[in-house]
Amino acid sequence: MTTFNVSVPEDKTSFFLEVLELIGATYEAKEREFQLTEEQKNFLLRQNDVPIEDCLPAMDLYESLKGKYGL
Repeated sequence: MTTFNVSVPEDKTSFFLEVLELIGATYEAKEREFQLTEEQKNFLLRQNDVPIEDCLPAMDLYESLKGKYGL
């Protein structure tokens, strides 16, 4: 068996999964975590005029909302 590590654009995911199923492949889908650059963080803070102390880590907020809404 050969293993590949690939990244698939969001708009091509369903096609890619169909191909994998057609060839009988086993797969594990993972979403990549993202990180904002300092420049992006500063832009968003300036845009919304929010102090950095009031900001929450995205993954912590995501986990909280996922639990709250049963996602």
